[in-house]
Amino acid sequence: MKDMFDQWTKTMENMWEPWRQMMKDAPSPSKADIPFADNWRSLIGAMRSTYEVNTSWWRTFMDHGEGLLFRMFKESPLYNEAMEERMRESMDTIKKANDKQLDLIKEQFDKIESMLKEREESS
Repeated sequence: MKDMFDQWTKTMENMWEPWRQMMKDAPSPSKADIPFADNWRSLIGAMRSTYEVNTSWWRTFMDHGEGLLFRMFKESPLYNEAMEERMRESMDTIKKANDKQLDLIKEQFDKIESMLKEREESS
């Protein structure tokens, strides 16, 4: 099971690496360059939309994967209630951590959009 979660983590890192690199290499929007701010707003809007689609997909994948895992485990000769309870607690912890991470990313999008709006209004 640890291998499966490690693979998910690796996949998520690979999905976010292009965004991380783009943010590292991107110039900061300037007050005098409003068309550039418009481009940033479009880029952030596209990234937010992509983020929301990925978030929805990830939650669906986790929910379906969890249901399938526990149905299979219940029919397994290795099944016992104590182990199921520990596994469910682990899944809940993973989902809560994932939700917090996704909330933090959403907050960052909100901050960037707010900063762009303030810069546009102050010009």
